[in-house]
Amino acid sequence: MIVSGAFYTAERIAAKVAAYLPTIGRSRGYDVSPVYPQLTDNLFVWLFGLIGFVLLVFGFPKRNS
Repeated sequence: MIVSGAFYTAERIAAKVAAYLPTIGRSRGYDVSPVYPQLTDNLFVWLFGLIGFVLLVFGFPKRNS
């Protein structure tokens, strides 16, 4: 779950940085509004989130009756 969150956060940071790179030189004709990725855009976010959830559920010890 931590890796999934790290991937999603890294994508959002990259989108923010990439949106402001054209403004360093010239900004005429460029759309400089940041385009943030959705949660469903990256397969690895879902994959690591699912793996983390499964490990979390099955990692708790069961009660002995």
